[in-house]
Amino acid sequence: MSNNSPTATANPTPPHVAVVGAGWAGLAAASELKHRGFRVTVYDASHTPGGRARQVNDPMLGTIDNGQHLMVGAYQDTLALIARDVPEPDQQQGFTRFPLRLMTTDRAFVLGAPSWLPATIRPAAALWMAKGLSFQDKRMASQLLMGLKASGADAEGEQTVGQWLRGAKQSQRLIDFLWEPLCLATLNTAIDEASAALFQRVLTDTLLNQAAGATDLLIPATDLSSLWPSHVCKEVNTRFGQTVRSVAEVAGGVRVEDDRYDGCVIATPAHGVAKLFDEAVQQQFPRIFSALSAFEYRPITTVYVDLTAPFSLDAPLLMMRHDLAHETQPAPGQWVFDRNRCQPETATQTGRLAFVVSDSTDVLSQNPEALAEQLVNQLAREMKTRLSAQGAAGAPLTIKAARCFHEKRATFAAKPRLHRPSNETPWRQITFAGDWTDTGYPSVLEGAVKSGLRAADCLIRQLPKKSRAS
Repeated sequence: MSNNSPTATANPTPPHVAVVGAGWAGLAAASELKHRGFRVTVYDASHTPGGRARQVNDPMLGTIDNGQHLMVGAYQDTLALIARDVPEPDQQQGFTRFPLRLMTTDRAFVLGAPSWLPATIRPAAALWMAKGLSFQDKRMASQLLMGLKASGADAEGEQTVGQWLRGAKQSQRLIDFLWEPLCLATLNTAIDEASAALFQRVLTDTLLNQAAGATDLLIPATDLSSLWPSHVCKEVNTRFGQTVRSVAEVAGGVRVEDDRYDGCVIATPAHGVAKLFDEAVQQQFPRIFSALSAFEYRPITTVYVDLTAPFSLDAPLLMMRHDLAHETQPAPGQWVFDRNRCQPETATQTGRLAFVVSDSTDVLSQNPEALAEQLVNQLAREMKTRLSAQGAAGAPLTIKAARCFHEKRATFAAKPRLHRPSNETPWRQITFAGDWTDTGYPSVLEGAVKSGLRAADCLIRQLPKKSRAS
């Protein structure tokens, strides 16, 4: 039979896929689908890409983010996508990168190792060279990590982080200075609620990762939308400012609002998925929608502050002494970032700081100006020795401008035995993407990116080979 007919020789139209949600999970799916030859249309109710990690324009502070983020060198999938999607010059300017170094504002605790040490031994050296821990503390922490390296994370574990740490005889000082700050930073859940299995996975992929640069700290040196999301949006069709209220599988495809596609990736927050399906569909698949509604959430608060006078921290970020809180002098802050050192190209002539309050339920009702003042006062108390050495102890840190962001559903509560849906759904032409899917990671950007990549791959495998949008 001749194979020279127009139908046989014509280039087939690539399948057209919709992605609902322009957060990091949705854009990771969009990037992968585009890279593998699909036409992609991304929907988002916002006008700015990035979801819970995006830029915001403030009349006083200029371009900032809706929350301060920190990445690590072990974020392989995230960094690989940035390397693929972002032009080389922009990549070089994307991060302020420095070797692992954790230090409290008062220098009571310092963990770090010289950058010239081989990457394979640097995390262990940092622990043994740490200031503020006893020899016994260092030995017990080392034993904990070596035991984890030998046995791996307990994927089926039902322990909380607190139970695991106490069972491993970690001292209260170790918990206060090392394990609890890391748990709050990565799981955004208190140690007596947080899943030990998820925290173990984080430690395995960071502190126990011997790859070069895996433990490096990466602070975005540009706004989060410009770092990567906006580059993906240049390569796909975008429908910003459009709220999707309906997704349904139809013969040979998927209907998103009134438009038909060959497939769809739903990349909204878990609590928004049910709104896309009618009640009959929800009743047909009660297990999925029950799991989606079972998530609890934890907030994160970021407070940006511009000071009236020049001021800088001893490092791009410092741990605050959250453990010193008491009734008359509350200490809600856990981390403070020196924004002038993180983003040198947009540095101000005065001090610019970003305070982070993890699991921030207790401060949500506070007046934003009062909270900013409280955090600045906390910093001043903790740094009083250093300020005295500079001759500035008597000069208060005065706020020129401040902006407070409460992300009330910043992360899911990372508790043990939490059932997280997979990327696959009952519909072959629809997949889920989001940090809430079963990635094995907590609610961090790397987890969102991993989920988006998996959702794209799953959809590609499941789509009919001759699927075409009309």
